[in-house]
Amino acid sequence: FAELLVWFALQMQDYEIALEQEIALDRRFDDREYDIIYLARIARDNEQYDIAITAYDYLIKKSEEGAFYTEAVVGLTEVQYQRLESSSHDVSESELYSDFEKRVERECLELGINDKTIPLLIIRSDILAFNMSDSEKAIELLNSALELNISKYNNAKLKMKLADIYLFKEEIWEATLLYGQVDKSMKEEPIGHEARFRNAQLRYYIGEFDWALAVLNILKSATSKLIANDAMTLSLVISDNLEYDTIALQRLAKADYYIYQKRYDVANQILDSVNVYNPNEVSMPYLLSRKAQIAHDNKDYELADSLYKRVYQGYPDSYIADKAL
Repeated sequence: FAELLVWFALQMQDYEIALEQEIALDRRFDDREYDIIYLARIARDNEQYDIAITAYDYLIKKSEEGAFYTEAVVGLTEVQYQRLESSSHDVSESELYSDFEKRVERECLELGINDKTIPLLIIRSDILAFNMSDSEKAIELLNSALELNISKYNNAKLKMKLADIYLFKEEIWEATLLYGQVDKSMKEEPIGHEARFRNAQLRYYIGEFDWALAVLNILKSATSKLIANDAMTLSLVISDNLEYDTIALQRLAKADYYIYQKRYDVANQILDSVNVYNPNEVSMPYLLSRKAQIAHDNKDYELADSLYKRVYQGYPDSYIADKAL
């Protein structure tokens, strides 16, 4: 009956009751650690961060010798980093990220770097490169890990993060080379499709629109729905603007690259120039949605809300309208 209640709670997406039951069963029979890990992952995927944290925390406190201790530490760090990235904060963000990076460094030292702890290293390099302006340290950490005997999948994950950092630093050819390696080694896997999409996105950033379009048109039939949708959207942005106004497309691509680099002021200036010199029914909905994204990233939610409204109310037939809504 207790197991049936867990099953029912999961169908109703009541993860709190499901977790309470799993923990109660584990305390009685001491054989539910895998189920608690599984439940924590489901809660995290559904953005129920507090429940995921409670689940991982229970396993960490239960025993450092437990079979799932390392997974629990990694899972807890991942979910807390996800929450840190998605919420606004009262204290300075640089201080928060600096403290979090030190904590992840301690965990890497305690658990060592291996297939189970690669996610910790990726989080640490992400913080160093994108939040603490220390790309060189991040690159050094990732390159060191690539020399270890790790799985093919984790090797691909490290190369993807390394490519992202090189792209952020404007080392375009290093980035495209690494994306290409992941694409080639994981051709039929979702991560391979992701690498191909990011490579196409990179080509879009630097104005190689025909190359990007050729790859995106293949990716529209990718097995991963998320990649297929992203490829479809970017493909439409390029093809529609190519027919209408190449200058506007070049400016939109440049603005998108600056958004990726978190150089929001410059991105906004370029988007404003499109608004002044190249306004049309193709460029405007995309332009407004990108300005909304910048406002959202800057936590100016009222401005983001008003800009998204302008997209779906002013351009209801645009492919951007549904996403804006």
